[in-house]
Amino acid sequence: MVKLPALLAALLLLAFAGCGDDDDDDGDTGGDEAAIVVESPEPGASVSSPVTISGTASVFEGTVQLRILDADGEEVGSAFTTASAGAPDRGNFSEDVAFRVDEAQDGVVEAFEENVASPEEVPERELFTVEVPVQLEP
Repeated sequence: MVKLPALLAALLLLAFAGCGDDDDDDGDTGGDEAAIVVESPEPGASVSSPVTISGTASVFEGTVQLRILDADGEEVGSAFTTASAGAPDRGNFSEDVAFRVDEAQDGVVEAFEENVASPEEVPERELFTVEVPVQLEP
């Protein structure tokens, strides 16, 4: 007998399997078909706190996690926002994220969907991660 939470998790995975590209490791801001597309800031932009992160998403309940990493890969700021529509529709999102760095340095703005399934069912906690390389300013 299949338990209801396991069945729901499996259905969620199937629903989101074709929603986007989870292999954005080249600094790509996502494409038209990606689950999350970051439109601002643009790659290489110089940003200061707070930075407005905006774009579109087709993710569960429209919830988009946002994170800023410094040159060492340490988290220096985070927030979440809710897009104007949840999957399977595409909605707009925009959120100001505060961060702190002591000196100018390379950094990364990340947007991703946090997996709501239990870790036992689906160990991957971050889905559809988009990375945008930026220059962080104090």
